[in-house]
Amino acid sequence: MTSLLASRLARVLAARARVALAPPGKTVAAVLVPLLVVDGAPHLLYTRRSADLPHHQGQVAFPGGRHHPEDRDLAATALREAHEEIGLHPDHVHLLGALDDHETMGSRFVITPFVGLVPWPYDWQPCPREVDTIFTVPLAALAHPDAEREEVWDFDGRRVPVRSFPVAGQVIWGATHRITRNLLDVLADAA
Repeated sequence: MTSLLASRLARVLAARARVALAPPGKTVAAVLVPLLVVDGAPHLLYTRRSADLPHHQGQVAFPGGRHHPEDRDLAATALREAHEEIGLHPDHVHLLGALDDHETMGSRFVITPFVGLVPWPYDWQPCPREVDTIFTVPLAALAHPDAEREEVWDFDGRRVPVRSFPVAGQVIWGATHRITRNLLDVLADAA
């Protein structure tokens, strides 16, 4: 990612009217949306959650989790969680700004995503209790017109339309899909 695009993205994130949610009874959480340059091209970094976790087992996610009272703010939550989950030191992240808040339906979280530039290559240290895979996807692959799909999935006998990005041998769906889509839309504005 060029510094010019990163600067534009930071300006667009700072200037836009962000959707902030605060529904009662939801758990407040934050994620880091890591942007990095691999072989000269901008990528997003994702994790696949461990099958042993209580929520969203085996799903593709951004590093993050619930806000703790000792966290200074939600950006600190995202950085702390990224450090715990993938070994990314907070000092190695250049935060560009926040995207819109997103809700999860089943687990009742409200997630604030923070976009941050991260170095590449990096000595990732995945926490095996939380993360079983770390992978990156080129932004160009996600922005391709054929990258996004809509299918009807069965959730306990209920048929639900689900939008996803089937990429890199993984399926990005749910809140992670919506956060990715939000970032792609903001990037289109920044370009």
